[in-house]
Amino acid sequence: MEITFASIQPLIVEEKWSGNQVSIKFKATNQEQPMLTMGVAMPNQDEMMKKMAAEMAKSAASNMAINAGANALGNLAGVSGLGSVTSSAASQAGLGYQMDASKLMEVEITETVRQETILNAFKGLAAFYRFENDQWIYKAI
Repeated sequence: MEITFASIQPLIVEEKWSGNQVSIKFKATNQEQPMLTMGVAMPNQDEMMKKMAAEMAKSAASNMAINAGANALGNLAGVSGLGSVTSSAASQAGLGYQMDASKLMEVEITETVRQETILNAFKGLAAFYRFENDQWIYKAI
């Protein structure tokens, strides 16, 4: 039998979200204590690549602006090499746009994402359950 969200829904006794992470407890009718597991909602690959491209473009534009400003300063001052030294110093100081890796992992928790996340989390516990007579049964391994 293919495990679906609809089939495991009766096992869910608790679901707590914190950002893109969920803590879920599953319990079958013949089970004394629920089993706790965690899940993480992940953006799909296309979404993540779009966000990465946008972040890289912002970073590149920021670096180009810093380099142009440093070169203009060097030209105005009339000091040879001042532009590249200033640009290098700005780069080492971390000035300009810094890519935020956490933005790449941001995901909107839609109902579809919620169900996929819970289903994926359950798959780690699936060995402890079997579907029998239209219900889930807990089995100790």
